[in-house]
Amino acid sequence: MLVGNQRETDAMSNKKICAISLSTSSPMLAKAAWKDGELFVAEVTKLPESRHALEQDLITQIRDLERKGFEVLVEETSDFITSRAGVRVRLGDTGATGKPVLVEALDIYRELERQKALAFPRGAGSRFQIPETLVDMDRDTKGATVYRIDWAQLKAEHCLTMLCCFGTTFHNVASVQYLEAMMGFNRRPELGSAIDPLKTIVRAIEEDAINKASSSPLTGKGSYL
Repeated sequence: MLVGNQRETDAMSNKKICAISLSTSSPMLAKAAWKDGELFVAEVTKLPESRHALEQDLITQIRDLERKGFEVLVEETSDFITSRAGVRVRLGDTGATGKPVLVEALDIYRELERQKALAFPRGAGSRFQIPETLVDMDRDTKGATVYRIDWAQLKAEHCLTMLCCFGTTFHNVASVQYLEAMMGFNRRPELGSAIDPLKTIVRAIEEDAINKASSSPLTGKGSYL
């Protein structure tokens, strides 16, 4: 078992990230790897624009990715998808630092860019690079910082970049993976651990949420449609 700061650093630094942008005109999904302080955006795919098609395909895909250990962040206005799978992230919401999530993600993006620790798919060109003019900072009459975001500039590729960057510091504290990583336990079934009862409870809650979702009127199941 790892101990102290080394345990937290080693266990939580490397991760698999899936970013999904649904609020732009071209829904897209990206898979990325955060390894040894570098972010590699490896695969980007377009998603169907139809709400029905998204529901049929994306929820199952997200659950499969989560089972494989991906942190799945979904940028959507409502909770149409994230009420059943993934974690909703709205770029306009206030983040942990008091800044908009978009600004927090942009700060990480700029740091990774400066340190040459960010790589995009081959042949992507500048599609995933964030425009410098996206955010303008000002001061209000009380001296507080005001962030003016030009949402019209924001494309699906930009959303994916920022979600992947944001994902490098985001941890879903309600997930079994987070509990295992923080406590320093691996997944070898032959070894028991002191947090097994807690992991069982979390898994039961996750499975219960999935089972309830399968009878939702949105799914066309449970004799609703």
